[in-house]
Amino acid sequence: MMSKAIFSLPLPDNRKIKLTNEILQMLFSFAQDHKNSPESGGILIGRVLDCNSHIVVDHASRPMETDVQTRFSFIRKAAGHQEFFNQIWESSGGRCFYLGEWHTHPEKDPTPSTIDKREWRKLLNKTIQGQNRLFFIIVGTTELVVWYGQRQASKNTFLRIGSYCRNEIQN
Repeated sequence: MMSKAIFSLPLPDNRKIKLTNEILQMLFSFAQDHKNSPESGGILIGRVLDCNSHIVVDHASRPMETDVQTRFSFIRKAAGHQEFFNQIWESSGGRCFYLGEWHTHPEKDPTPSTIDKREWRKLLNKTIQGQNRLFFIIVGTTELVVWYGQRQASKNTFLRIGSYCRNEIQN
């Protein structure tokens, strides 16, 4: 597993989600801080800690050659990301699992678009690995924002649980 988690956000169920410094650095390395930078994205993989049930994001896939990237859109294709997940699943003995998705936006404080929310609803409705909760990260030019999505009988809900500034990353 990766190094100590440094970014921790409270969840509605009193657990926390934690991201490592390495994950934060990797995600911000794709920030769209130049006028020609395309949107990027990938999947989030992690585990639940036995001692306190907190969730740790240990891995995030990078954009793959098969993904569709433009300045204002990102379409993740299964090719590459599924292999990335399979490798981590096997090497962790099934302890690491799919936690959600990440992508970038060319704005300082990113907010989900209508398309983002529609895609998040689709993912929540798929019941991937038996989960009814997923995390969605949007990386802006200066801030990374984490949303918590939960599938419910009446409708899916999304809650902004926190953000992290790029200049706070430890080197």
